[in-house]
Amino acid sequence: MAIFGDLLSGKLRAEMKQRVDEILKCGEQWDKTARELVEALNKLTDAVQTGNVDLSSVRPVARGSKKLSKETRNLAQAFINHRAFLEKILTRFG
Repeated sequence: MAIFGDLLSGKLRAEMKQRVDEILKCGEQWDKTARELVEALNKLTDAVQTGNVDLSSVRPVARGSKKLSKETRNLAQAFINHRAFLEKILTRFG
């Protein structure tokens, strides 16, 4: 039983913290990017309503959409990595 406790308090615990930190970091970045995209969409909506649509109001939306897509991919990968880690633990100790 002591070996199991050592594993949980040592390497497994450190890797679990690393995986969770990765998910949190990706989630925070995704949230920031989503908020920026919402702001850009709101500005574009205002420009469309006033009839002042130009390239400068469309570019931030396109850029934000691409960035959010990338952040979504990163967040999904963080969850996949965490799931793989948990499956590895379950097969070892389950």
